[in-house]
Order: sequence, then C-alpha cells, then structure tokens
Amino acid sequence: MMGARHGQDNAGDRVSAGTTTGPDGGAEASPRPEGSGPLLLVFAHPDDESFGCAGVMAAARERALAVTLISATRGEAGKTGVPELDTPEILGAVREQELRAAAAAVGAVDVRFLDYRDSGMAGTPENDDPRAFWKATEGDVVDRLVVHLRAVRPETVLTFGPEGIYGHPDHLMAHRTAVAAVHAAAAPTFLPAVGAPWRTRALYFTAVPRERFLAMLDRPDGPLQDLDPAQRAKVGTPAAEITTVVDISAYVEAKTRAIAAHRTQVGEGGPLAGMPPEQRELTLSREQFVRAPLPWDDPASPATDLVAALAAATPLTPA
Repeated sequence: MMGARHGQDNAGDRVSAGTTTGPDGGAEASPRPEGSGPLLLVFAHPDDESFGCAGVMAAARERALAVTLISATRGEAGKTGVPELDTPEILGAVREQELRAAAAAVGAVDVRFLDYRDSGMAGTPENDDPRAFWKATEGDVVDRLVVHLRAVRPETVLTFGPEGIYGHPDHLMAHRTAVAAVHAAAAPTFLPAVGAPWRTRALYFTAVPRERFLAMLDRPDGPLQDLDPAQRAKVGTPAAEITTVVDISAYVEAKTRAIAAHRTQVGEGGPLAGMPPEQRELTLSREQFVRAPLPWDDPASPATDLVAALAAATPLTPA
C-alpha cells in the first residue's frame, strides 16, 4: 500500500466536487458542465453491470457521455453445466467476451479488468484460493482503482452497496474498495505520481428492493437457492432506503440484449427464469439506487448528475 490513508480529507487536501487541482495545489474548475461528465462503474464479475445498470449505461451513451466499466474478475468460479467450459481458465475467457458484448449492446466499449480471480460464494473451494478477489489486500485494490479514477475523471460512479445485493464476498469487496478509492482519489497527498486529484460528483449504489428480491428467491426455480435464513434476511435494500429510481423503459431493448449477451449466466435458474411477465417488465424497465453522501457534497445545491437527472425526468417510487 502506498500513499496516505484511504479517504483522508484533510483541510489542505480539499478541492470541489468535479474539479482538479492546478500546479499550485489550488482548485481549478472542471471544464465540463454538470451532468455531462463520464460514467464509471466498478463491479466484481461479468453480468453484475447488466442487471443493475445497463439502462443508465445506454442513457449515458445516448447523450455521448463516456462510459468505463471495471470488472474486478472474469467470473471464473461459475458453472455453466457445459463440461468443456467449466474450468476457470476457459470460463474466464468466455465471460470476458460476454462482458465485452454486453457492454457493446449499450454502446460502451471501454471495459477494464483488475485481474483478480472470482472468489465464488462463501464456503466454496474457490473462496480459499489465495488469488481470490475477496482475499486481496484492500489497499492494493484501492491503489489500482485510484489510477482509473484519476485517468477517467468521472462525474458519476456506480458500484455495489454495503449489502452486496446478496452478500457475495466479491460484491462486498467491490463496495468497500470502490468507496475508499473515490475518497482517496480526491486527496492530493495520495499517490500523487498517478495523476492530479479528482473528486467524483456523485456516488451511487445499485439496489434491488428487498421485498422484490425475497419474492424472487421464493420462486421454485429462482436463483440462490442455497442461501440460509440469515443470508436471506440481508439480501437487497429495504425499499424505504432507496433514494433514486430511474425509468429506463426507453432502453429495455438494449438492456435485454446486454443481459442476453451473458449466455453462460442467464439460463435455467437465472434471475429472470420463471419470473411472471409483469414482474419481468418491472425489473427490466427501472433501475434503482442509493445515493451515497460524499464529504464534499453541497446540501444547498440540487443533484444534477446523470442519474439524478434521469430520475427527475420521470419520478417513480421503489418497487
């Protein structure tokens, strides 16, 4: 681990959101108007992005905004039921191509990997692999992410929330390190050699209403049948805690193509399998988030980032 403590916000390190620093260390205004900056997504595996954020990604590209997708792993630990694919080396290569195809379906071509190994679910043999993402040193992951944050200089970052949707160890690791990196990237004393500080204007956690998630798990052919009662109690986000709902009905076709691109993950027992048509339509036509507060937020200023603007255009309640 290099540099200062993650997330430090000393008075001498402060710059405004969406700004960088000049040669003298003072703040320089970003040349971009609000709502027009890049979108950066940080997730753990191929397909994490498509179910929760593909509509927002498509909306960003429609507005000619740059979209960068970072996946910590290549999803090597999954199973397909096809023996010739079910080795980490082969499946990782297949799922990398699936992720690139899914991103292309919504117009995004900047796909990056942190090159960690899929950890699998807690209690599986893959969880004990020393190369597993969840076993990585968090400081090392943060360092890597800060390099990307300062290169991309995003207005908005999307990642997992603290529950990791359903508690997957890699989802939780992605949440912790992405949040820490957003804070660390803003500090001039943190890794100064990798670029000028950058303060992301908005940080959002993708969310699935807990009530809907539990109904999905209760389907006979629903996913995640092995979750125990304690794990089930923590899945998703209570609807009352969801701050932002985006109507993506204009992008359902693109989102559906993105999901379908993950061919090894959307078959029998997948998240959409057996879902009643009305519930499927709801799932595909809205994306839901929790906006995370940042130390440099200005409470007196309304949110004007892409996700906030999309949500304001068609107000919806969590469902």
